[in-house]
Amino acid sequence: MPEPTEYEAPITEHLAELRNRLIKSLIALFVGSVLVFIKVDIFFDIFQTPLHKVFPELKLVALTPTESFFTALKISLLMGFVVSSPFIFFQVWKFIEPALYENEKKLLIPFVFFTTLFFISGAAFAFFLVLPLAIKFLLTFGYTQLDVEAMLSVSSYISFVIRLILAFGITFELPVILSLLARLGLVSPEGLIKIRPYFIVGAFAFAAFITPPDIISQILLALPLVVFYEISIFMAKMLYPKSEKARRENQI
Repeated sequence: MPEPTEYEAPITEHLAELRNRLIKSLIALFVGSVLVFIKVDIFFDIFQTPLHKVFPELKLVALTPTESFFTALKISLLMGFVVSSPFIFFQVWKFIEPALYENEKKLLIPFVFFTTLFFISGAAFAFFLVLPLAIKFLLTFGYTQLDVEAMLSVSSYISFVIRLILAFGITFELPVILSLLARLGLVSPEGLIKIRPYFIVGAFAFAAFITPPDIISQILLALPLVVFYEISIFMAKMLYPKSEKARRENQI
């Protein structure tokens, strides 16, 4: 079977290809963001759902003249990325495709599908489960322990929501990334098992860093990381031998 490429491309060619893929991804992000910005009021109402689920009467306030506008931009960028994510993931794949064997290039559709699916699943998990619990815990703590009545600025609340959505969306990509690396023979099940204790400690440290200072959201981020890592080990055990067999066949 043929090698992934017939010649070793110079670094300038790789950089040019990377630039083209980035430009296409940024254009897709821009178009998606503009489309969302046109109807940003609809998405803004949706983003308030976790807050109104636990505190129906609480309203967001703008503390500066520019706060509402930049908040609309934040929402547009996030949802623009979600809308354009299949195309962006496609560009990522096309960039690495020249380094793959012919049988590995068939992974394009599964890669784009599962990266998109898992990211949206993580975002939904954060939006519908984690955010209401975190908001209720944090605001209730301030009222009961410090006698502080909540008044949330629109910018701080939306930034809080976006931060958790991105954190969980990226976290849910772990099985896809590690399974792909195992399929390509870049990581092995034995290697993943060997670093498992370090990963578990790192998962809780990462959760503590990326989430608000409440134990609920930290645990709800760290536990999926650990579970997904175990799933990744299981998937690697199934995919890694196939990858190695394919590589041996390619070398014959």
